[in-house]
Amino acid sequence: ALPLLRQWARDRHKLHLDIRFCGSVEALAALNAGHCQLAGFHAFTEALPRSPTARAYRPLLQPGRHKLLSFAQRTQGLIVAAGNPLGLQGLEDLRRPGLRLAARAPNTGTRVLLDELLAARGIDAASLATLPQLEPSHRAAAECVASGAADVSFGIEAAAHARGLGFIPLAREHYFLVALRQTLDDPQVATLLTLLRSADWQQCLGALPGYAAERSGEVLSLNRVLPWWRYRKPKR
Repeated sequence: ALPLLRQWARDRHKLHLDIRFCGSVEALAALNAGHCQLAGFHAFTEALPRSPTARAYRPLLQPGRHKLLSFAQRTQGLIVAAGNPLGLQGLEDLRRPGLRLAARAPNTGTRVLLDELLAARGIDAASLATLPQLEPSHRAAAECVASGAADVSFGIEAAAHARGLGFIPLAREHYFLVALRQTLDDPQVATLLTLLRSADWQQCLGALPGYAAERSGEVLSLNRVLPWWRYRKPKR
């Protein structure tokens, strides 16, 4: 979706988006260090306050300082070989002896989400038979399955669809763009929000497998959207 957004911004609004792809935790850290104007991260918004999701993102976000910009909702799940020859149905099947899982790095949003779902089912992530090499992207993880190097990976439906693979949906997550409060006054950010709110863009985004453009371009309340974030004043 982000390469598509870059193309739309250039062709329709003469807006250049310099995009660097990295994990969600790394992206938020870059924003806080002043290395970018916007950072993308995705999360399971129904996570509990002490969940893997909360532990990963809560220290990096602060109400009043950060503003959430809704970008998209998307589906994540198991990417399997075409026709699902192993008959995989859910996360419990990842514990099958000999099953090879193409895994993502710990600081990626997808790994955080997988850890969240595994913890909710009482599955120890360390017990899974993951390949030694960590994959840098959804596309790379899907390629491992397509090539036969892995039996399964966890990722977005669009990556599975692009390689003609099977997909088992497991979770609906929200993808956000995050900006510092003062950045919202930047004319370029305002142009980007106008693009995201346009009916043409939302129709195009919704046509991607597993994506929905619900509330795209809206500025959201961090406290309301992320129930696992609770602001507490430091004790004196």
